[in-house]
Amino acid sequence: MLPCPLQQSDAFARTLTALGTQVSWLTTTPDTRCLVQTRHIRWIGPVHLISRGPVARPGFDTAAALDRFDMPGPLVVNADQPADHLPGFLRLAKSKRVALLPLGTPAKMRSALHGKWRNALRRAERAGVTTDIHTFDPQQHMWIITADLEQQAQRGYRGWPTQFLSTFADQNPGAAQVVTARLEGQPIAAMILLCHAPWATYHIGTTTTAGRATSAHALTLWRAMTWLSAQGYNTLDLGTLNGPPGLTRFKLRSGAQPQALGGTWLRLPGPMRTLSRYWPSIQSPSGQNA
Repeated sequence: MLPCPLQQSDAFARTLTALGTQVSWLTTTPDTRCLVQTRHIRWIGPVHLISRGPVARPGFDTAAALDRFDMPGPLVVNADQPADHLPGFLRLAKSKRVALLPLGTPAKMRSALHGKWRNALRRAERAGVTTDIHTFDPQQHMWIITADLEQQAQRGYRGWPTQFLSTFADQNPGAAQVVTARLEGQPIAAMILLCHAPWATYHIGTTTTAGRATSAHALTLWRAMTWLSAQGYNTLDLGTLNGPPGLTRFKLRSGAQPQALGGTWLRLPGPMRTLSRYWPSIQSPSGQNA
C-alpha cells in the first residue's frame, strides 16, 4: 500500500471540500497519489498547495512527477519525501521530521517500546487507570479542545482550527475517535485520533496533573495503538518532531520511527518557472538551506 498521510487522504479531501476549498487529484502513475488544494486569491488568481505529497513508494522521483503537474498559478509543495533539489522550484523552508508508528500485534508493538516508556505504561496499569474509546462528540469532548487551546496559548504554537475537527467528524462519520483515560471514573487524559485507513493521525491530546502522576498518556496511546491495529490500520502518524524535547522522546520511545519530509518549495508560473530552474535555493543566515 502507498503511504497515506492525513493531508493526502480521501477523508481530508471531503473535509476541505465541505470547508469551501477546491481540491483535485493528480496522478502520474498507478503507484502515486497527489491531492492538490486550490484557493483563488484576488489579484493573483489560483494558488495551489500540495501538502505531504506526492505520495509513492520509496525511490519515487518527486521532481519528475512535479514537473509533469502543469497548472496555472503559483504552486507550493510541502513534499512528503526527502528532496535536495526540485528543478523549477525555490526552497522556502527546510525539511521537518515526523514520527510514524508501525502497528502490529500487541506483542510486537510492546517489544518495540523503549524500556522507560514500557515502565510508564506499567505505572499507569498498576495505578488502576482505565481507558475507553468513543466516537468524537463536540459537546461531550469539548473539555479536550479547551485544554488544547490553552496549551497552544501557553506554548506559543497553533494547531488545526477547531472547525476542522468538527467538519472532519461530520464528513467522515466514525473517523474521529477519542481515547480517554480515567482514574476512579474521572477523566485524567485523552487524545483524539483522525482515522483515514490504512493510516490514522494523532490530532490533539491533553493530560491533567493526575494524568501526569500516573503516566496516563502512555496508557492512552497504547490503547489507541492496540485498537487501531485490531481495526486493520497499519500506521499511526504522531506528527512532527520539532516540539519540546520531552514530547519528542515520548513519541520515539513508543516505537515510532523518524521520517524526513522534503521541505517546502515554491514554483512560480509562466516564464518565472523557467528562470527559477537556474536560481539557487534561498539560503538561511547560517549558510544552510532554509
